[in-house]
Amino acid sequence: MDRTVIPIKTPAGLAELGARQRGVSQRHRTMLLLVDGKRTEAQVRALSAQAGVPAICFDELVGLGLIAAPPQPAAPPVVARVHIGSPPPPADGNSDFGDDSELPASRTLPPESIFSDTALGSGASTSWPQTEPEDNPTGDDALERAREMLLRAVRIEAPVAGSLTIFRLRRARTRVELEQLIEEVAARIGKPPHSLVAEQTLRRVRNVLDGRDTSPAPL
Repeated sequence: MDRTVIPIKTPAGLAELGARQRGVSQRHRTMLLLVDGKRTEAQVRALSAQAGVPAICFDELVGLGLIAAPPQPAAPPVVARVHIGSPPPPADGNSDFGDDSELPASRTLPPESIFSDTALGSGASTSWPQTEPEDNPTGDDALERAREMLLRAVRIEAPVAGSLTIFRLRRARTRVELEQLIEEVAARIGKPPHSLVAEQTLRRVRNVLDGRDTSPAPL
């Protein structure tokens, strides 16, 4: 037994202290009493030597099965790890990492996150856009002026809550599509104390789309 190991009494050793079934000597009993589950073997031997107990008594108690080393915990299993950027497994499916790879199969990955447009009260779920649409002018000056006015109003009054609305405004390609977003913009910017400014802005946007306002949009 390794002398740095902390020995313990076995059930037979505990029974011996109470019933003296084995009839061991007093020296053996002294050595057995010093085994308390806290002292190392070296410490037990040193203390017993001070009490006049020979070191051979320890080995004899081990041989009698009255003291033993505590059971050692099992070693944790080794799990193969796969890091992002590792080469793909061979075509025959026999990966170098075996079947214990921690990366989930592509079919088990969760779906992309879903944005719920609850601020508009529609309750419809919309996939959040990964990137904003590219700015491709439509060639319709009135449409572009009205779009810029609506974008400017949302960016000023609701830059965070209106992110999805901004995306939809930039994606609109016709006057009809843009007109359908006016009520959505109103819901974003029409709350007090900005209701009057919002009403004026939306009125002018409608006039621009109808061709009744040809003045340049404010910067």
